[in-house]
Amino acid sequence: MLSDREILELAKRARGGEREALGTLAGVLRPLVCRWALVMTGDPDDAEDVAQLVMMKMLASIGGFDGRSKVTSWLYRITRNASLDHQRGKQRARRLAERVESLGRAAAPRLEDPLDEIEMKRTLGLIRTFLTELPAAQREVFDLVDLQGLKPVEAAAVLEMNPSTLRVQLMRARRRMRTEMLARGAGG
Repeated sequence: MLSDREILELAKRARGGEREALGTLAGVLRPLVCRWALVMTGDPDDAEDVAQLVMMKMLASIGGFDGRSKVTSWLYRITRNASLDHQRGKQRARRLAERVESLGRAAAPRLEDPLDEIEMKRTLGLIRTFLTELPAAQREVFDLVDLQGLKPVEAAAVLEMNPSTLRVQLMRARRRMRTEMLARGAGG
């Protein structure tokens, strides 16, 4: 590992546009970033994803590094924030998957006709598919209001979103779900 002074010198050269210095800096710091990310995420695959993102952020923003702190301190903050963002994203994805799964297990009425039951399963499958295809904001709003039964004002408070913005997102989500259901339902 290089000394702080050597790393700072590489950072200054990289900030000046020297590509070789940037490559050397990335090569020297990547193992450190991987180790930090592994400590923060606890999973080697997640750590690798975070490290990749951190290195891209570092390479893109090295020009903004002002040198008032150590390069490693600056990079640690980037790694920490990226790790936290990654974990939050995984938690959101896990909650969404659980919601979609619970939607599939929802107490659907028992249908007498086997064809009706097949159609109900097909419809639930389409809803699950379309829900995962919605943009994140629309997916959250749709889930909270239409699947979990919150009032739009309550959902806006949960999401810390302006109620008007929430209503627009909900309208877009419903429109997209309806359009997809009609398009794929009629053609499938």
